[in-house]
Amino acid sequence: MLKRVFFSSMFILIAVVVIAALPRVSNPEPASQTELDRAKFNSDAIEAVWPAPKAGDRIRSRMILRGEKVIFEDGPIDLIMNTHSMRKSVLSILYGIAVDKGLIDLDKTLHELAIDEVTPLTEQEKTATIRDLLMFRSGIYLPAAGEHDSQITDRPKRGQHKPNEYFFSNNFDANALGTIFTQETGYQIGIFMDTYLAKPLGMQDFNADNVIMGDPWFWPSKNTLHLQYYMYLSTRDFARIGAMIAQGGRWNGKQIVSQDWIALSTAQHSDLTDNHIKYTVYDGAGYLWWLDSKNGRIWTDGYGGHFMLIDPVRDITIIERNFTGNSYLSTLRWLKSDNKFSHTRSGLGAAHKVLIENLE
Repeated sequence: MLKRVFFSSMFILIAVVVIAALPRVSNPEPASQTELDRAKFNSDAIEAVWPAPKAGDRIRSRMILRGEKVIFEDGPIDLIMNTHSMRKSVLSILYGIAVDKGLIDLDKTLHELAIDEVTPLTEQEKTATIRDLLMFRSGIYLPAAGEHDSQITDRPKRGQHKPNEYFFSNNFDANALGTIFTQETGYQIGIFMDTYLAKPLGMQDFNADNVIMGDPWFWPSKNTLHLQYYMYLSTRDFARIGAMIAQGGRWNGKQIVSQDWIALSTAQHSDLTDNHIKYTVYDGAGYLWWLDSKNGRIWTDGYGGHFMLIDPVRDITIIERNFTGNSYLSTLRWLKSDNKFSHTRSGLGAAHKVLIENLE
């Protein structure tokens, strides 16, 4: 009897460990993948201001593209990573493609779309449009899946601002946009992204399964009608997205997203210099993009040290990714790390400055 209990317990323990170690998203090998070209560039000056991780540091990968060519890279650029809030900028691109195809009307209100929440929206909140949500100006200040830090502590009081009156980066807007996208286009986000973005860009490590609706680890989440959409991309695939934005929506000679959408979505729709949150780098925001107008930079920014800087004037894309886990065990290991937030945006800014000095 004791022997049976022992072996049963061991079997359960081994099964739990195996499940905990399984990656939530595996690297696919899409038929449409293409290799990135490379150009010669002396990276010594880059390394001086943006040093490689120290031994024992967490897993980090970095790339710099000039146009569509790689001029600097290090770390596992093919490793699938959670994009965290960088997902929102990708969704902005998908909205642009859908708008170009006539699938979405940005001026539809939440009332017209029949969008509500477990905590019912007020009549004022239902006047918010898709465009308001893309600008983080919905005026809806409710708890949402995946929120953290200032999204909770700095959230305005409910009803404090009307739709299109005030900028506040919140997950309700972002997650509701995922619900609306699926409803209006008839596509799941992953399938649409694979068809109209990943394949045209020749992404090497992406298919529709890289986008997960709802928590990927089946943990309990907030009571909400709008699931968080998780996107898992490699650094080299995300860098392609940045390079496409830098080139006005073009890649390999083809227009992937209209130039009009790129201009509209990366234009400043909110002035952040007069916001109740003091932003150190960003002074404006577009449609789910952060802006540094002083230096002509477009940014996307994700929890855990995920950053991408785009300079469309000089056709430069700089990206840094930090591995925050792709399984129960690897995610827990990252969460327990003492230096999980050891890197900041400053390295990308310093590298950008060096590039300007060396390329002009």
